[in-house]
Amino acid sequence: MKHIIIILMICLCSLASAEVRSVWVLPWDITSPAQIDEVIATALASNQNELLVEVRYRSDALFDTSRGASQFPNPEPRSHVLDSGSFDPLAYVLEKGHAAGLKIQAWVIVFNATPLDAKLLQRNYMYTNHRDWLTCDINGSTLNGDVQFGYFVDPGIPEVQDYLLDVMCNLVAGYPDLDGLHLDYIRYPDKRLGYHPISVARYNDYVNSGNDITFNEWRILQVTGFVHRLRGRLREINDNLMLSAAVFAEISDANVAYAQDWVSWLQAGLVDRVYTMAYNTDFNVFKRQAQQWKHIGKDDAIIPGLRAWDANGRSLAVSGRNGYNVSDIALRIEHTRLLGFGGNALFSYPGLKVGNAWEQLTQMSYPPLKPVILSEPICAPTFNSAFMIKPATGEYLISIKVPEDGYWKWDLVSDSVVYSRKGFYLQGQNWDFWNGKLDEGIVGGNSSIKKYISPGEYTVRLSRVEAAESYAFFVQVEELLTP
Repeated sequence: MKHIIIILMICLCSLASAEVRSVWVLPWDITSPAQIDEVIATALASNQNELLVEVRYRSDALFDTSRGASQFPNPEPRSHVLDSGSFDPLAYVLEKGHAAGLKIQAWVIVFNATPLDAKLLQRNYMYTNHRDWLTCDINGSTLNGDVQFGYFVDPGIPEVQDYLLDVMCNLVAGYPDLDGLHLDYIRYPDKRLGYHPISVARYNDYVNSGNDITFNEWRILQVTGFVHRLRGRLREINDNLMLSAAVFAEISDANVAYAQDWVSWLQAGLVDRVYTMAYNTDFNVFKRQAQQWKHIGKDDAIIPGLRAWDANGRSLAVSGRNGYNVSDIALRIEHTRLLGFGGNALFSYPGLKVGNAWEQLTQMSYPPLKPVILSEPICAPTFNSAFMIKPATGEYLISIKVPEDGYWKWDLVSDSVVYSRKGFYLQGQNWDFWNGKLDEGIVGGNSSIKKYISPGEYTVRLSRVEAAESYAFFVQVEELLTP
């Protein structure tokens, strides 16, 4: 027996404008007014509310350093990304972005000082003027710049910190309308580096003065100390400015390999938000990392940063030709919302430009930020729908027929919902597979119990995520076939 029930609803978006919907925008996408207009138009069309705009790439400026020079010196040149004209990308994006209702954070690369390109390296400001500041390993070697996308200056050198504080304050003082300063590469390049002779000598003096810490703890102290100093300086310039940071998603890696103790930054109030760079394509890794973030107790201040690029430059649109696509991004967005984090951020804007990936992701995950009330209920279109669960060897074969392309959710219901799944399904017949396992239950905080669906009659609720209709079916679940 099968029945279809059309449920009429008044649609209220539960996602208020408090949810952060952010996009990292690279320097190559802000070199002209036309490009910035396109970025803003895309952000609005996809219902985003914040742009993280990269204006310090590698010891250079995509902004006018003279605006804050009376207070803070900044000798860094106009970025090679820009032409020789006078166009100021940051001023333009602030004017146009704010007029459109977008928050704008200036995204700056901190300790990574040089590009990889050998031609650019030879005219890089830091490489040509302060090569003696570059960090090195225990043997005094700076290693290859491609270890972490360029050479790093050493946070353990006081002059390095003083210099960078002036650069950051020059930017903030020159652009008082900024909503935030967003720190990236606020870390060491890897655990082998950080042994600049000046920093090592300072460490030895510190230990000889009675401080019992490891060298990695010393490295952490240098990075955290810089964030602390920057926070204090920024409060003197603009107390309303947000300070945020892009950080490694794996907490242990952040601390041990990169001396980036971002958990303590949050707990001490040194930063207002962290954007966790959760770029692993394995969803189980993402879920495990997200559970670690939950234990911090700063959900609103944690913005999961999601991978939004294809390594081969292909479109992320659902097309069947790529393993990781917008449906995977949408799944992560849903998970961040279920866990109650402050929002999400996409890395990056150009990664979704190929094909119609932006349009698909918007349809799946980004309803309008302002609540929409439908004064008249809208009936779903009549169609020959179907939902069927067939037992197979070791798994169930799910047959789903939907009236149009979109992101659909189905709930398996007994007295309550026992299982839920979301996916992007194409118009017409779709096939899915399920091993019959329900969500795991935790016992004693340590072990887990694997629960499987029991045979019997269930109701399936099938609904289009962004639409105001739902369909219900009675289905019979049978025993799985064994080999």
